[in-house]
Amino acid sequence: MRYLFAWDIDGTLLSTGGAGKTALNRAFLQLYGVESAFDKVIFHGRTDSGIIAETFKLAGLSFTPQMIEDLKARYFPCLEDNLQSSRHVMTRFPGVQDSLDLAKEFGHMGILTGNWEGGAKRKLAAAGYDCDFVVGAYGEDSPDRDDLVPILCERSREGGLDFEQVVVIGDTPADIACARAGGALAVAVATGWHSYEELKIAGPDLLLKDLSSGEFGTWLGAR
Repeated sequence: MRYLFAWDIDGTLLSTGGAGKTALNRAFLQLYGVESAFDKVIFHGRTDSGIIAETFKLAGLSFTPQMIEDLKARYFPCLEDNLQSSRHVMTRFPGVQDSLDLAKEFGHMGILTGNWEGGAKRKLAAAGYDCDFVVGAYGEDSPDRDDLVPILCERSREGGLDFEQVVVIGDTPADIACARAGGALAVAVATGWHSYEELKIAGPDLLLKDLSSGEFGTWLGAR
């Protein structure tokens, strides 16, 4: 069987040590004078579009599409600065690169993330993963993460990629729900914000403490 793998970024492939949130707070302060605007907002399992909408609401501000573009324009340089700074430690999780290399033998490599595309690509490049992926669905594609599997599939087919089954790999119950909504298989790794037990309750097809055990490859080979 030929797969389309849909990898989450934060908490699954890597951790930026809070570089994204800090950069968003800095950009929002520069534009709108609101300090720590994102500190009360939950990030994990959500899209940047949804996170930004909630933040504007909490700050008592209405927003326009142009304001979102203005925020992106400030956020991306702030993020690049943070990713290069010793204030934030970039972590590549155990077994990830080996799992990425193995997955390539079974199909195509895609990104499915709540990050805006520009943020996603900067994080992947900083961690050395930027050459591993050929297609992606991102935070600006929809405020609802459950929409992203169909978007990724359409984009992949438009790019000439042939596959029979989608596998979503993520670290939150929202990733599992996203997979279910899109008719995909769900692989959950407990390397992010949710415990092994919390992920187990959400009912993934495969649950791993991390990607270093080799269980992911065994599971793929047995299907």
